Amino acid sequence: MADTIVLVTGATGTVSTALLATLKGKPGIKVRALVHDPAKGEALEKDGYEVVVGDLEEPDTLVGAFDGVDVLWLLTPASALEPSMGSNAVAAAKRAKVKHIVRNSAIKAAHDAPNRNGRLHALVEESVKASGMPWTILRPHYYMHNLLSSAGSVASDGVLYMNMGDAPVGMIDARDVGVFAASVIENPARHVGKVYTPTGPESTSMAEAAEDLSEVLGKPVRYVALPQEAARQAMLGFGLPRWFVGNVVDYGTVYSGGWGDFVTSDFKDITGHEARSFKQFARDFAPAFGGSVREEPHA
Repeated sequence: MADTIVLVTGATGTVSTALLATLKGKPGIKVRALVHDPAKGEALEKDGYEVVVGDLEEPDTLVGAFDGVDVLWLLTPASALEPSMGSNAVAAAKRAKVKHIVRNSAIKAAHDAPNRNGRLHALVEESVKASGMPWTILRPHYYMHNLLSSAGSVASDGVLYMNMGDAPVGMIDARDVGVFAASVIENPARHVGKVYTPTGPESTSMAEAAEDLSEVLGKPVRYVALPQEAARQAMLGFGLPRWFVGNVVDYGTVYSGGWGDFVTSDFKDITGHEARSFKQFARDFAPAFGGSVREEPHA
């Protein structure tokens, strides 16, 4: 029996990198990584992956990349062009007779979502569902990795600056989204027509995250809740793109109102084990926050 060829888009990002690592060496699965920049594909080639170059904004660059693909992992970068990139990928998949699309969408994606990213992802989901191909959709919760945006201030001043208010959030380690996706891809027939919302094991406020960082780093860390307009001006001052800044403020606004205060059992139901806790994330990324991994005390 021929191997199942899996095309991984967004191949150099955190989620897809975790997916690639999880699928690597799995019997009966051959992984192909799609990159926009050939230079970024060099490291993947050294790791033994087949690398193809293509641009989801340019349909004519996708023909060869999709040839012979059985399962498409469709992850697109946060952008106003997401619906265009998504529909281009779906059209290429349909032309190549791809057997299953696994779409990495966004939490609570819907046409009436209170944030632009949720509405854009809903348009891509619509393309996927209308394709006639079997599909599975993942709507992962807020990524723990977003807190790394404040790692410098935690390291230098012991302050976690986020625009998330005081409400708890069922955030998930982005690496676990890749692990979850691998479980779906290994047995796609089991997940046809399913929509999953993988979350972390618990809802955690930013103040509680600061407490976990304090314990892991061995120094006081306090949380400062940035007002949305202050966050906007700070990010624009750093030279970040206006659309990206607006997206972060959108999410900060709804999360501050308790929009993300929930967890699901999806991750454990599908993978058979719990997702990483925020404290584990903090341990893993302690150097980024200006510390080192501390030994857990023995009972």
